[in-house]
Amino acid sequence: MNDDVFMLWLSYRSTIWAALLAGLAPATIAKFKRRSPIRWYLYGFTCTLMAWPLIALATIHALLVPSQIVSAVTPEVRQRQRRLDALALLAESSVQSYPSWIAELRRKSPDGTDRCRYAYENIGPGESIELIREPANQGADHTVAYRHHGVHLGYVPKRHRWVAPAIDDGRRLIAIVDKIKIVGIVRRRVKFVRVRILVLDAR
Repeated sequence: MNDDVFMLWLSYRSTIWAALLAGLAPATIAKFKRRSPIRWYLYGFTCTLMAWPLIALATIHALLVPSQIVSAVTPEVRQRQRRLDALALLAESSVQSYPSWIAELRRKSPDGTDRCRYAYENIGPGESIELIREPANQGADHTVAYRHHGVHLGYVPKRHRWVAPAIDDGRRLIAIVDKIKIVGIVRRRVKFVRVRILVLDAR
């Protein structure tokens, strides 16, 4: 009698361990498909305790259920969409835009930021850049600066002198990155940023 109880206990114990291990199959698939692995682990564990063949049911079920849709929009997705919208705006024939570029990009900003490296890490085609009017110092080479999230990237070139008076007249101008040139193999950085200056309140 004691032998029968002992053998039954061994059989039950081995079944528990087998169920604990077998539950990992649907749980692993669920985790890969961005679903809660705990639920699917318990599902597989229960199926295995009831009958060994049922673990196949839990595993197949985990494979066939569609991946969970991530409802939260990531910052990367929002940024990508903003850039696509800006490039679409550039393509509009009704929008006035003028080609330009960022002068003095290769110099460090007043706060010591490596502009070329910053541009590589944070700017791409379609990115919008602020046009900030600089103080009108006598003899100054540049009067309008490009800024991105407060970082001083450089200046509107001297030949585009119309930008400063336009801002002074209250015109609505924005700059959108049109193209960037990246250099370097080990230390990647932006060498050149071409922009288009848009006039949003054309008269």
